[in-house]
Amino acid sequence: METPEPQEMTSDPLEERPGAESAPGDAPSSSAPVDAGAAADTSMPSLPPRVEPAPTARPERPPEVEERPIPLEALDQDDTFQLRPVGDVGRLAMDLARLGQAFPVDVRRREGTDRFQLVAGFRRVAALRFLQRTTVLARVHARLSDEDALLLALAGILHGAAPTAEQLAELEGRLEQEGRLPAAARDMLLRARATDEGLAPESVGSEGEEEVDADELASELTARMGEVNQDLALLAPVFDALEPGRRAELLQQLRYAAELVAYFEEES
Repeated sequence: METPEPQEMTSDPLEERPGAESAPGDAPSSSAPVDAGAAADTSMPSLPPRVEPAPTARPERPPEVEERPIPLEALDQDDTFQLRPVGDVGRLAMDLARLGQAFPVDVRRREGTDRFQLVAGFRRVAALRFLQRTTVLARVHARLSDEDALLLALAGILHGAAPTAEQLAELEGRLEQEGRLPAAARDMLLRARATDEGLAPESVGSEGEEEVDADELASELTARMGEVNQDLALLAPVFDALEPGRRAELLQQLRYAAELVAYFEEES
């Protein structure tokens, strides 16, 4: 009796199907789909992780104007912007001793040093030295041109001691002789002389001054100052675009108003 030969075992558990043989040179089939991109990735070397450059520390830009106390000994003995004599500072020294320095002087830093050049506030500095003080409250200007510094100093004397027309003419002649009279400074002096002439005693009528009721005047001032404050609010966004002379004049007037506020509050 003939025994049947055992069937040959294969390592492939799947039954071979007719026509399933692959032709020579063809890639072997697989039960799972192969991603072409993944296959390509396996053939390329992996790149090292990207190293981001460390952020470069940027030096902070110093403020254009910084208000702070500085030593009096750090001020150079420089009278370039002293446009009037200091005069007697006894009364001013008494006020500073009693009330303190309410308003800073203006200085600009000497580039590359810890020294400062005084631009405006020579009388206050003289009064503080008379009192043997060691520091002065100052607005330190980081970048202030010679022309802007002159306009700042000029605005200080025009709205401080109310110089006469003769004094203004003398000052204009001196600045012109020194070659330090730009158009903006000439315009400031011209307007100051026109205002001074308009308020000369001969322009007042012979009837003398008219009596004014204080309460009525205060009411009118309150209304006018309300309108001025509204105009100031409109001007605030474009203040930096004003000419340096205009800015200096406006700031000087506002400082005078602030001084009056401090005086009124002290008297009340």
